[in-house]
Amino acid sequence: MTAGYRQITVGKFIFRVASDNRYTEDGVWVFEGGGDGLFRLGLSDFRQQSSGDVAFVELPAVGQVMKAGETVADVETIKVDLEVTLPFDATVVAINETLSETPELINQDPYGAGWLMEVRPETLPAPGLMDADSYLAIMVAQAEGAVR
Repeated sequence: MTAGYRQITVGKFIFRVASDNRYTEDGVWVFEGGGDGLFRLGLSDFRQQSSGDVAFVELPAVGQVMKAGETVADVETIKVDLEVTLPFDATVVAINETLSETPELINQDPYGAGWLMEVRPETLPAPGLMDADSYLAIMVAQAEGAVR
């Protein structure tokens, strides 16, 4: 899916950022795959590591139309309950049904098998996303604050 990763070590933790993805400040990654206007979403490596082992994931229904800022997924971990918000207006076109049986895929492969859903944004290019380098800088600051 991605061409490569940028990697950073903070304290004893190693975090990866997928180079081809775009990101929100709160650690949602977005990947535009085949040029068909569909975007795949998931949690960044930092977001999943800092949240703990995933125990349960609740995803929206396929066909659901959602607005930017709405909760699009609930992810329960051993540490916290995460509300994953949608970064732009979109329609849900697919969900990762495998997560109902194996939610730990989010921890094991956050940029691959641990994806959450595919959506069709209302507006292209999708607004409000940053590139991998911009997210990396924000992630490092967040990680350093969490390690202290």
